[in-house]
Amino acid sequence: MKSIRRQMALSIGAAAAILLIGGGAGLHLTLSKTLTGQFDKSLVTKAQALLIASEIDDGEFEIDLDIQAFAGFGSSSPGDYFEVYSEAGRALSRSPSLGAADLPLPENLTSEVSGFANLVLPDGAPGRAYWETFTPSDDLEGEFRGTRILVASDTSQLRKTLRTVALVILLFGGGAILASLAVLYRVIGVALKPVGRLSADVQRIDVHRLSTGLVVDDFPGELQGVAAKLNELLARLEVSFARERRFTSDAAHELRTPLAELRAMTELGATWPDEFTAEHGREMLEVLAELESLLETLSLLAKADSEVSPHLEPVDLESGVRESFERLDADLKRRCLTVDSDISAGSVLTDPVLWRAIVANLLGNAVTYAPEGSILRVEVSPLVFAVENEAPDLDPADLDRLFERFWRKSSSRTEKGHSGLGLSVVRAAVTFLGGECSASLEGSRLRVEVRWSGTSV
Repeated sequence: MKSIRRQMALSIGAAAAILLIGGGAGLHLTLSKTLTGQFDKSLVTKAQALLIASEIDDGEFEIDLDIQAFAGFGSSSPGDYFEVYSEAGRALSRSPSLGAADLPLPENLTSEVSGFANLVLPDGAPGRAYWETFTPSDDLEGEFRGTRILVASDTSQLRKTLRTVALVILLFGGGAILASLAVLYRVIGVALKPVGRLSADVQRIDVHRLSTGLVVDDFPGELQGVAAKLNELLARLEVSFARERRFTSDAAHELRTPLAELRAMTELGATWPDEFTAEHGREMLEVLAELESLLETLSLLAKADSEVSPHLEPVDLESGVRESFERLDADLKRRCLTVDSDISAGSVLTDPVLWRAIVANLLGNAVTYAPEGSILRVEVSPLVFAVENEAPDLDPADLDRLFERFWRKSSSRTEKGHSGLGLSVVRAAVTFLGGECSASLEGSRLRVEVRWSGTSV
């Protein structure tokens, strides 16, 4: 399993290593240039001292021995060398340290007036040389015009110093990288402790402990938003699970009665087939119709609770309401109910299945529970659909529970074929379509109103 702590430590450590290596290389390059520059200056100084001490005596080129000693060339021991050449390349003078040997000539000695070059000294040691073209000041006849002086010194000590510096930088840089990795690993571990605690707290949460949640204030500001969002999701999950458990329990309860009736009549037909009449068959069909209606209602609720997008198409408002009234015509006449309707012509862009369910359940609920001989009022427009009916047994406190699934005021409000899901289906469908559903009670008249954001077409 990948570790954030390890990955962060390695990433930051790699970045630090690159910076340290780059810094070390830059430091070594700077020191190398500085020391080499100082070395070159000493070569130039020695060459200038020799030039000042040069003279022409009886047609011969000479350099004062005292000046040679002052410039560091008085010893025969190797280390510092000089040699003077005529323009034709003849050796005019050399340091005692050369003996009979000659200094190797740089490639561009004759093409440039002065310059520096790396070379191998006669004793095999690495060296660096400086040359300069000059004419002795007392050369009145110009016999020694174009004379070149070549000064060289052993660079072994310089190279050793640079290697020592490189080794120190390497050891220091390596130690710094290792130390930084250790410190980073420790610091990152401390910084990530809240993340580990958050992970442990989340792992302890299960379906039976959703309500425990996370203590947001225990986490740093960067994680408080995450913890708060997780708490919000857990709360929604808990509500959803509770709703599903309640729904499953209520659905099982509602299905138990018709299934028991079917079982009883089936056993009757199986045990005493001669006593099974056509009336029993009609009762079984009624129970099956009740079951079918309940299952269809549950299917609508499942669709409304889903997260898929609704299927939208133009729906004619007036025809949909008229069709529902036609299906309820027998109940309206049986209960002597009068309908006062205000239906606007037009269409709205909505889901036709859910629209029919909304209309059928609102009208069906009013027809079922309105007192006999009372007046229903229906208002339909592209923005609102409202149904009013008398509800003398309802109290204002009941409005909050009116849309709960399987809720009934009392057994007196329960009729065969009605499960208590009608208004639940209405609210779920309206919410799914992006609208709002509300109920109000004015005196004894109940008004259930649906407002939606459907587009008129």
